[in-house]
Parts: sequence; structure tokens; C-alpha cells
Amino acid sequence: MKRAISLTVLGDQGLAAAWRRRRIILTLVTACLFLAGCAASSPRLQPSGLNTVFAFTEGTSFAAYVQQTREMMIRARVDIDDSNRETILRANLPFELRPEGQSSREINGKYRRGILLVHGLSDSPYLLQPLARHFQRRGFLVRTILLPGHGTVPGDLLEVRWEDWRKAVAWGIRGMKADVAELYLGGFSTGAALSVLAGMDDRDIRGLILVSPALGVKDQRIALTGVLREFRDWVGDVQDDVDYAKYETFAVNAAYQIYLLTREIDARFAAGKRLDLPVFAVLSAEDVTIDAGRARELLQLYASSPANLLLMYTGKGEKPDRLPPGRIHYETSHLPERRILDFSHVSLPMPCDDPHYGTRGGYRSCLHYLRDREKWTACRHDDSVWQGEVSKENLDSRTVRRLTCNPKYEGMLELLDRFLRSAAR
Repeated sequence: MKRAISLTVLGDQGLAAAWRRRRIILTLVTACLFLAGCAASSPRLQPSGLNTVFAFTEGTSFAAYVQQTREMMIRARVDIDDSNRETILRANLPFELRPEGQSSREINGKYRRGILLVHGLSDSPYLLQPLARHFQRRGFLVRTILLPGHGTVPGDLLEVRWEDWRKAVAWGIRGMKADVAELYLGGFSTGAALSVLAGMDDRDIRGLILVSPALGVKDQRIALTGVLREFRDWVGDVQDDVDYAKYETFAVNAAYQIYLLTREIDARFAAGKRLDLPVFAVLSAEDVTIDAGRARELLQLYASSPANLLLMYTGKGEKPDRLPPGRIHYETSHLPERRILDFSHVSLPMPCDDPHYGTRGGYRSCLHYLRDREKWTACRHDDSVWQGEVSKENLDSRTVRRLTCNPKYEGMLELLDRFLRSAAR
């Protein structure tokens, strides 16, 4: 149970000092209006004690890493039974895909190309499976990792630190270097931010693939989460966590860790670090989770390769007057014939034939209507509702289901292939 905020001013420090303290506390309380109450007692909302730090050593093989992660996951998750065990594990476990049609390796014993993919905050490797299969078809050795705190219970994000996420990425990179001649790195959201951090320092990485990169966060209140996590556990309402591929309940500490990660990236750029390697990035202008404008600005200022390619989806058809270095490609995300307003943060890495998040998939994103039963029911069951990002503008105009797949996914892959050909030159 988190400790309560005390409104008692201890000691006789003067009336002015007392009022200053009260104003600070009231400011924090006001900021807390967007946060949920104290920690609940459900096991899934408590740390499992098994998945907070990254403890694998350099000598651990990838196969052993996957097996040990599997055993940990079975012990930690509270929703696994005989009927769903393999579905849950396949969605959340790290995995490896070996190149199709390339049974032999290079003369030096390595695959020619490989990519390490890193998932996002509160997500799992499931969201990277479609991209991984595409890279596999293009002759890449593909691996994913599971960031500490993920794939088990939301409570495991209450104590995790972003430095352990960085350790996991560094471990994955070292292992890939032993098996591939050319290493690429990429990820979704927080995984993309971690990829940027690694790409600043490691000259062996040949290119970055960034989907919805979390280089800046849209909600500026995130700066307060370092204090707020001391007395609040969850951002917003505690959810049912029925999505087996990601957490629906979001920890305040997790928000604070992504804030610290973005501050670290900003500090590195300010100190003179640059991204000299080729970068492929995909963004939605209407993203309510990450600051797409900030991400584009950082890539414009600090990524200078002529092979860079940025794909920007926009629902309003707006284009900036000044284009960033490299190539930029705009695509409209307003598709009224499909009742799509724009593209959401979570939609970009997923094709619409995905069995879980796709158009006919089993999951429908309606968490924003938890307190409005009528709209929640329409969102869940009415196929005529519009889809898009859960922006205030969209929600004020109609009932909206959050879009969880990319209707222009194949076009994104065509641009990605163009980038890979350019980056390989």
C-alpha cells in the first residue's frame, strides 16, 4: 500500500513556509487527478519477484535465454492454464527466426545480415512478429528480447529501471554480433528509443528501424511521475488486463522510466552525439502517446545519413514547409471509405490480417470508455463505429474504437525494402 500524502506541516517553520509547502502538495494532488488510487491487492498488480532486473550473463546462449524466460513466465503469470498456455507463451516469449532459403552461412561462419528487434513499453514481442517475418523473408537472422518487467504481470513494472532495459538490449546486441556480419537494430515505441540510444554508441550497427519512436512523450505531466510514483501505482484506472499480449494496466513507475530514457537521449544529443548510421522511421502525426513532432525534429537535427527515410502518416494532410535531411514520404491516414479517422500509436507495426489485433482479430481496444458503459458496448460490438487514435478531437466528435492495425502496412514494407537496399550500398 502506498503511503498517503500528509497535509500536516511539522515544526514551527513560519506561516509563509507552511503555505509554500501546502501549495506544492496541492499542485501534486491536482496532477494526480489523472492517476488511479492506491495499489490493489490482486496478485497481478504486485511484483512477482522474478522479472524486475536483467540478470542474464554474456555466456548465456539465446536458446537458454528463451527457455529460462519461459520457465519464469509460467511461474510469474497468474492467467495461464492448460487451455491458453501456448497462446500466451508464443505471444510474449522472445524468439529467433532464421533466414529462409539460406541453410548455409558465410565463409566466416556468420549469417550475412541480422536484426535485433525490441518491443515497446507494456508490450511484448508479439507486436514485432509481423516485422520479424518480413525480415526473415529478406534473408535476415531475426531475434527479439523481452524487456525486464514485461510479459508477466503489470506489477513487475512497479520496480523496474530503464537501465535494465538498456542492459537487455546490450546483451542482445552482443549475441547477434557473434552470429551476423551486418547488424541492424530496431523496435517499436520504447524499443525504438532504446535502439536510438544504442545506435549513438555502437558503430557496428548498420541501420535503425524505428516504429513510433518514443523520443518524446505527448503528456507533459510525465515529468511529475518521479514524485507521484511514491504514493500512486497506476496511471488512470486499473484495467482487467484481458489482452494476453500486453498490459492494459499502466504503472506510474513505467511512465517515469520512459521519461528518464528520453532525458538520457536528449542529454546525449546535447553533448554532441549523433546518429550517423541510416535510419528508417515510421510515425503517425496524430499519435497521442509519443510526440511525433518531437521525434521528427530530433531525427531532422541529429540523423544525417543520405539513406534516411521517414514515413509520416497524417490524417489532416498537413506537410511542413521545410523537409528534414534525407527522404520523407507522406501518406494520408484519413480513410473515410473504411471509417478510419487516422492512425493510432499502436496501429503502425500491425497488418490488418493479424488474428489478434487485425480487422477481424479477437481484441478490440476500448479502454478509453471504461466509465461509459453505452459507448464501451458500442465500441466493442458495433462494427460501424469509426476507428482511429483516441485523441480528444476524435472522441469529442463520435464513438471511436482505437485502431490496432495499419491499413497501409504493405506500403510501409515497400518503403522499408527501399531503405534496406539504400542502406546496404
